[in-house]
Amino acid sequence: MCDKNILFVTTYNPYVQKTGAHQRTRHLFNALKQTAHVDVLFFNLYDKDVPVTDGHVFMYDVDLEAGVLSKLKGCVPFGQNVIALKHGRCSRIYREMIQRRKYDVVVFRYLTTAVMCGVENYADVVIDIDDIPWHNYHKMAENPSYSWIKRVYFGYKSWGIKRVASQIMKRCRLYYTANPQDCLTDNSRYLPNIPAILESQDYVSGCNKNILFVGFMAFPPNYQGVNHFINHIWRNVCRKHPDAHFYVVGKGTPEHLRKAWESYPRVHVLGFVDDLKEMYRKCSVVVSPVYSGAGTNIKVLEALAMKKICILSDFAFKGFDAHLTDGVDLLVARSDSDYSVLLDKVLSDVSACMNLAVHGYVSIRKNYTSCAVVSVIKDSLLPDC
Repeated sequence: MCDKNILFVTTYNPYVQKTGAHQRTRHLFNALKQTAHVDVLFFNLYDKDVPVTDGHVFMYDVDLEAGVLSKLKGCVPFGQNVIALKHGRCSRIYREMIQRRKYDVVVFRYLTTAVMCGVENYADVVIDIDDIPWHNYHKMAENPSYSWIKRVYFGYKSWGIKRVASQIMKRCRLYYTANPQDCLTDNSRYLPNIPAILESQDYVSGCNKNILFVGFMAFPPNYQGVNHFINHIWRNVCRKHPDAHFYVVGKGTPEHLRKAWESYPRVHVLGFVDDLKEMYRKCSVVVSPVYSGAGTNIKVLEALAMKKICILSDFAFKGFDAHLTDGVDLLVARSDSDYSVLLDKVLSDVSACMNLAVHGYVSIRKNYTSCAVVSVIKDSLLPDC
């Protein structure tokens, strides 16, 4: 570790791992700490009930509720408001922080956080972009389940965000992405996501027909994907495998969807569970039927790290093809019928498909580890240390 000073600015608690966003925040924070001295400026939006005792974490509870006029500003695609609204209190605290102490590097978790803090000179900062900011709106604009009015609005937002964010990304000192295909300029680096659970213990407790989905169920791409899976794929699975069970784990499922899903045979919506590892032990197959959003799905990596047979949509496979191979480490479904066929193949002889889980686990241990994250940080952020 060198004697440089880093300020890490985040809206996610670096000591919490409950969502993929939290997990990446934690791994980035740990990698930064192994590189230099780190202070954290934490604007607490989501974890007000979680205390932080680290003396190097400066936490401020903030509320980002905006008035109607401010929200209208976000619809104008010619300034940073289209990405996020500048927050007066956060901007003031950030300015005071960087004036109080000399920092060699300032790292922002997400572009929206930098905009919220009123950054003016992006050449001085590093941004963990993670997901390309306009991709989610672009995917929603292509989603036929939305009305044409919403699709036009989403397309408009996508265009506006892309226009402004692209300019900022070119100007900043360095930015990281979770997908190697999203490294759009010379000042970008691929910083892989890594699973929160990465252990050598074998979590395969026999072969069964239990299927698992894990995700934050208040996140639209997750509940929309599960809803599509249950309505268009699960019924086909049930016809051929009446002894199969589907478990949905993660808090925040909309109540009307929970009731609808549980009307299907052998669908279990469990919400938050105290012991996620026990759920992995209980199931042989993990699915990721995600069709929108951005970035890479950490839960795919987690499932492979737990030695599970993983079947995912081609969208969820995005960003993993550099290190994971379809048919060797996991299975990729490119249509609903493809998903049904692959599940039938696996459930017909689970033991014969366990080689997928073994290969996937080996690939995860090789390519998606904390050492890989630290290496990228050291080489790109402070190469002279």
